Amino acid sequence: MLDKSEKILICGHSGSGKDFLLRQLKEKGLKASTKVTTRPKRQNETEGVNYFFRTIDEFQNLELIVSQDFYNDKGELWKYGILKEDFNNSQAFILTPGEINQLTKEVRKGCFVVYLDIDRKIRESRISNRQDTNDSVKRRLDADELDFKNFSDYDLKITDPEFDVDSILSLMI
Repeated sequence: MLDKSEKILICGHSGSGKDFLLRQLKEKGLKASTKVTTRPKRQNETEGVNYFFRTIDEFQNLELIVSQDFYNDKGELWKYGILKEDFNNSQAFILTPGEINQLTKEVRKGCFVVYLDIDRKIRESRISNRQDTNDSVKRRLDADELDFKNFSDYDLKITDPEFDVDSILSLMI
């Protein structure tokens, strides 16, 4: 495990490169968190690697540090969260602005938030290439505009879609 005292929280719009950055951080030695969700598993996802997939009833009984509800374009409720135990034992996370707002001030002090603010056209292309049929691309991109409208609780904002992971790590404690 890489010796960094801060936890790195990755926040960004759909298709901004959050999963890519998380994989790169894992390759550099950071222990990455795995979120829990109630949404359907995509064809290329693996239980316990990409997410822990749970029913809504199972989700309700989990001890979470943060959680957030989403509704897809069909009006289906999907829940996402991070287990408290996983938060305590991991270094790298993907969070939404709403989840970051749920952190206590004390917990937030020990975190380095990286905001991936990549151009919408690039993100739209990336999402379309995934061939994900669980939710519409337009709905996701439009929802992100609302979620990130007043987002300012970050330590580093990245707009370059070809960002460098080593540069990010060098800024962390």
